[in-house]
Amino acid sequence: FAYSGLKIGKASDGGLDVKVQIKNTGSADSDEVPQVYLGAPSVIPAGVKFPVRALAGFDRIHFAAGEAKTVTLHVAKRQLQYWSTKESKWVTPAGKRTVTVGGSSRDLRLEQTIK
Repeated sequence: FAYSGLKIGKASDGGLDVKVQIKNTGSADSDEVPQVYLGAPSVIPAGVKFPVRALAGFDRIHFAAGEAKTVTLHVAKRQLQYWSTKESKWVTPAGKRTVTVGGSSRDLRLEQTIK
């Protein structure tokens, strides 16, 4: 599978819509499971820990041999937040985040930084 054309936009629910063009470059019909990962924020509040990369969205999509599709993967607002024990509420951290997309955590093909 070939990945291209990564576009990330704000979703109406406060999350993200991650669009990517995927093409089955093989000669047989097949399924692909595109995955979206979020990196830790560039500004990490004191006492808060984030994973280096966290799975934030995925889907299983069927492709005919040679078929290309634009796929939209939704990242819910809550995936962008953390629970603050200090404030007793969900908080969206400041700073930049890296969004990566690929077929697995070991096969990330596209990357974009968002604010």
